[in-house]
Amino acid sequence: MIKVSYIGPFKLYIQEFIELKQSLGYKYLAEATHLKRFDKFTFEKYSSTKHLTKAIVMDWCTKKSYEKQENLCARASIIRQFALYLYNIGLDSYIIPKNYFKSGEPYIPHIYSNEELKSFFRETDKCQYSSQCPYRHLIMPIFFRLIYSCGLRVSEARLLKVVDVDLINGILPTDGLRFISPFEEFHFHRFPVFQDVFP
Repeated sequence: MIKVSYIGPFKLYIQEFIELKQSLGYKYLAEATHLKRFDKFTFEKYSSTKHLTKAIVMDWCTKKSYEKQENLCARASIIRQFALYLYNIGLDSYIIPKNYFKSGEPYIPHIYSNEELKSFFRETDKCQYSSQCPYRHLIMPIFFRLIYSCGLRVSEARLLKVVDVDLINGILPTDGLRFISPFEEFHFHRFPVFQDVFP
């Protein structure tokens, strides 16, 4: 893993905070990206500060014109966690109240009907060969069926490696916060839906 260097007034604390989170088993990669931006932000605007003040926190948490409410809430939550860390190691810090920013409208998933699913998979089966991506027409039909039938996140399916998939015991290992997950239905003959889903 590439070592990230920080340059702002909280550089040592940010590094220690991320290392603490990762030592507890969290990947903490997306959060580290936010903290890298926060580090640059404080370096440019508050380079001489000694404490994480309310002014700094509220300035950082100003909503961008292009930003969704969910992203703002995520940024605020990360800074809140960082402030709590600073407070717990004895540094005076402003801790933004939990749920200070209202979250956006809740996401309502669309539940596909059987006909919609059949139509969707028919379209994935029409994926054509492309010289720019020569295996796409083979991968896409299986990729979406794997997500649907095993309940995987897109990132989990995308990061799967052939060597990691245990077809004998029906286990798909997933990296990160989700531990190795047994999917009995991954044995195609045991799960009726595969009769319709897989060609």
